[in-house]
Amino acid sequence: MKERARKAKRLTGVLAVVLTLMLLPTVGLALQAQEQEKPVWEFGLTGELYARGIKWSDQTTTLKSTNLMFELRARNLGHLFNLSFFGGLGLPRPNGVVFDQLPLTLEYQGGSITGLLFGARAEARLLPASDFNFGLMAEFTSCLGFKKDFALSGLVVPATATATPSWSQASGGLRVTYDALEGSQPFLEAAGSYFWGQFKMKEKIEDLEGEQKVELKGASYVSITAGWSFFLVDKITLVPKIRIFPGSRTTISGLLSIYYGF
Repeated sequence: MKERARKAKRLTGVLAVVLTLMLLPTVGLALQAQEQEKPVWEFGLTGELYARGIKWSDQTTTLKSTNLMFELRARNLGHLFNLSFFGGLGLPRPNGVVFDQLPLTLEYQGGSITGLLFGARAEARLLPASDFNFGLMAEFTSCLGFKKDFALSGLVVPATATATPSWSQASGGLRVTYDALEGSQPFLEAAGSYFWGQFKMKEKIEDLEGEQKVELKGASYVSITAGWSFFLVDKITLVPKIRIFPGSRTTISGLLSIYYGF
């Protein structure tokens, strides 16, 4: 458990360094372009149907979640860099996770658990080539689930359980955009993606009590995202995305974002 925590901290540190290195080259360019082109500030709203394969020990399941996020984005910093911060609510459904060290073995099938969702994202446009532009992206997302109490059925005595999940995801990789279209911009991202989390369960059956923490990790370490930015009218942008986590338990997620510039 401590080793996984250290790995998570190291990965977070690496991503922080990547974000910093992506930002530094834009400072000089932003100063040069200050009078020519100003950054575009946007407020966004994103709805997401999230799905990712997760595993613990030798077992696997699919973590599904319905997310709603508000976003503040600075686009075109130095004509090179996009940076955004987002936060909102998530409804993760970690159904299928098994707790076998409680007084009574429990497989969670209790559905959605409300949680606080937040994170940040950076994109850098680095290498134009004809109508394409090759760059980098990095993203970090974390979900802190609230406690959910529920009764255990099928017993002759009163029994309750309390579930508390939390998870984080860090991704970084290549981003390619096609810039030859007027009014829209398709893009493709291929990234390494690391997932880690914890699902805690407390169980009480009359005088018997027990608690177990299950350490979660991703069933795959790669994500592929395809999307399309549509610049509909002045200051309004619509961005649908599809994200795939290929691997031993391949899953597909869908996102839809709308931004308003100010």
